[in-house]
Amino acid sequence: DLIVTAGNDGQFRRLVDVLGVPELADDPRFAHNEDRTANRDELRPLLVERLATRTKLEWFREIIAAGVPCGPINTIDQGVAFAEEVGLDPVVEVGDGDRRTPTLRHPLRFSDSEPRYRLPPPRLGEHGAEIRRWLAEPWPPRPADDPAGGAP
Repeated sequence: DLIVTAGNDGQFRRLVDVLGVPELADDPRFAHNEDRTANRDELRPLLVERLATRTKLEWFREIIAAGVPCGPINTIDQGVAFAEEVGLDPVVEVGDGDRRTPTLRHPLRFSDSEPRYRLPPPRLGEHGAEIRRWLAEPWPPRPADDPAGGAP
């Protein structure tokens, strides 16, 4: 599957040109965004029919090159492979020794605040006691010196 977001008339015209059905841009049912929205049930099968003729990655490359936002919908392994293909480094290893585990890198990067990967994913039940204790605490937390127990 592929998500295509031709959000304006110019992008739609470029999309249908890439798909090989340029006449759709001049069809009164689809000429403007509001027309395409009103006639979505008629337009969608026409686009899906064209998109079904090639793989999502083949279409992705051409549609992006035409300036129309789109992206493939991937499984995790396909997403990792795709991220590597476009020059990203999607996997990071966290933890030490036998706890060292590959995991997905955070997708957003900022120049001044890189994400930190200090801890590996917890083992099954590893933090269960702490979580149950936390869940048993009253909410909102009451100060210890409040004789009313925080009640109004």
